[in-house]
Amino acid sequence: MGGALALAFIVLLAIGLVALTALFGGAAVVVLERFARQQRRWRTTLVAWALCSVAAAWVGLDVAVPGALTRRAELSTTLPLALAAGAAAVALSMLVVRLLLAIARPRTLAGLAIAAGALGLLAVLPVPPVAWLGLGARQSLAAAGLALLILLGGLVLLGLAPLGAAGLADTRGRVEWFVAVRYLIAKRRQTFISVITSICVAGVAAGVWLIITVLSVMNGFERTWRDEIIGNRAHFTVQSGLGPFGDWEQVLARVLEIEGVASASPFLQAEGMVRGEGGEIVGVRVQGVDPVRVGDVTDLRDDLIAGSLEALAAKPEGKDAAPGIVIGDQLAGALGVSVGDPLLLVSPFGGPPTPLGPSPRLSRFQVVGIFRSTFFQYDEIVTYVSLAAAQDFRRLDGDVVDGLEVRTDDLYRSARIGEQVQQALGFPFFTRDWKEFFPAFFQALKTERVMMFVLLTMIMVVAAFAIVVTLVMMIMEKAGDIAILKAMGARDDAIERIFAIEGALIGLVGTVIGVIAGVAVTTRLDWIQSQVEAITGIDALPASVYQGVSQLPAELDPLQIAVVVAIAMALALGGTLIPSRQGARLDPVEALRYE
Repeated sequence: MGGALALAFIVLLAIGLVALTALFGGAAVVVLERFARQQRRWRTTLVAWALCSVAAAWVGLDVAVPGALTRRAELSTTLPLALAAGAAAVALSMLVVRLLLAIARPRTLAGLAIAAGALGLLAVLPVPPVAWLGLGARQSLAAAGLALLILLGGLVLLGLAPLGAAGLADTRGRVEWFVAVRYLIAKRRQTFISVITSICVAGVAAGVWLIITVLSVMNGFERTWRDEIIGNRAHFTVQSGLGPFGDWEQVLARVLEIEGVASASPFLQAEGMVRGEGGEIVGVRVQGVDPVRVGDVTDLRDDLIAGSLEALAAKPEGKDAAPGIVIGDQLAGALGVSVGDPLLLVSPFGGPPTPLGPSPRLSRFQVVGIFRSTFFQYDEIVTYVSLAAAQDFRRLDGDVVDGLEVRTDDLYRSARIGEQVQQALGFPFFTRDWKEFFPAFFQALKTERVMMFVLLTMIMVVAAFAIVVTLVMMIMEKAGDIAILKAMGARDDAIERIFAIEGALIGLVGTVIGVIAGVAVTTRLDWIQSQVEAITGIDALPASVYQGVSQLPAELDPLQIAVVVAIAMALALGGTLIPSRQGARLDPVEALRYE
């Protein structure tokens, strides 16, 4: 019963979100068409084209080449290409929309866009009768619907939006702009409406501010943990489908010849247990590495807090000499050992046979190094030994390895470079990208980010409904003024533009304030956290809980900011449609009957 109720609630929530998206999105397209038809001056159109081109280039570059905006050395070549592509795409979209506006009648274009969007959603979503089609037909229909939605979204964002912004700017100096601004800045006897207007602006600003800040913090945590994972692992690994392989030096040389590969190092893995002097037993993962090369593909050399990798490479001399082993500081603390202490490594198999099966095999090592990363799981279970010691521990014949760890010039292109390496090596070799080692972890972060985005967007939805209520109250208060304007010859579309301008100004001011506040707070999170901790005396971010992270990390994402701005403006514009039509349909005779 509880599961059925939860499922019903989720379905109703999804339907409500889709309905809200369709309602405000369709209404925003209608309002944008109204403004786009008022575009007259070429200067405002040129400014709108330039601003939209820069935004499209910035977002497109961040999507096409992740991390490119943080690599200043590459911006001199990638940014001009992105700006040229963005300018061309915006110019083409504006030209197409302008031609459609010249051909179609008022409101016809918006109706066609809404109908096309509805068809695209029906084709993509598994709803009847689409769900009853065959798998191949559904896939083809979904692909066609997705292409239709992408085309429609591109025309609206890159074509209709800049033309609508230019049209809104061109209304300055006209009677619609004058009346809208006067209504927003109410006189003394309409102070209540001004207060509600300020609340609407604050609601939009708070929603934009919170979404930008929260998503930036979640991006910062993801970046921090990703860097730690990559620091302890290479960007991708090369392994054989047939198991351990020899002649790894030849394979390594071929891998290094691939463009984009910076360094590579062999590795050999094993599972075991370590026993301290006090009899403590802890399960560990034994990683056999090349002490000379491993520092080029991981951060092990930088993470060492005691000892050195050179000691790991030294061959044991003497009858009782033991090979070296490097362990994490968490494991060292649990076992109570330090550099120079002996350590017993236990293999579950490989010992002398007994009536109950093979007995464990014991190997003696000497701690030659201790490392510390901010990823506690590695410090607790990962140990490093030389390749020769790992081969002896696993009882392998010859100089064989499990694979190669490879570091690339760009971690965001590691999967593509890994495919090139796999093609160059051929069967039986295959590659595994760093994203494949912890897929559930990164998927959980992505899911949490999406859910937080949806929940915080509800703040802006509430602000959008407040805009609707404010405009309705304003129309009721100004019914006499509207009737006089209509009696003097004002057309219905002019009355609609008055209240559309009001909603657009509320959304624009709130969005600008929210973006400025979000960016300012995100860039000053360290100072804010230190002040809060100083006032309350509470450690807001214990390093022992958050994997060594003691300061709130943050990373601003241009794509996320652009999406937040687009949603805020769509909600603000969409909220003006119903009130503006109500005001335009006002009968001047009825409104002035009792004046």
